[in-house]
Amino acid sequence: MSGLRVYSTSVTGSREIKSQQSEVTRILDGKRIQYQLVDISQDNALRDEMRALAGNPKATPPQIVNGDQYCGVWALGGSGGSVTGGYQ
Repeated sequence: MSGLRVYSTSVTGSREIKSQQSEVTRILDGKRIQYQLVDISQDNALRDEMRALAGNPKATPPQIVNGDQYCGVWALGGSGGSVTGGYQ
């Protein structure tokens, strides 16, 4: 796969995950960065793919990948947010 992908879920009870997903897409849209939104709730194989790319069997969305290179998780910080290489 190529291009920027944001792994997210349309089905979650977590306000934190919903908020982080919204923030990621808002910033990418605002900067006019093209990306593919991958909804892991549609197929368990997508969730497994996200976790394999993240190198963390418990990774949760949103996760950001560019091609096959893992970019990091979304961490909300002082002025908006940033991509970090840590695990969530």
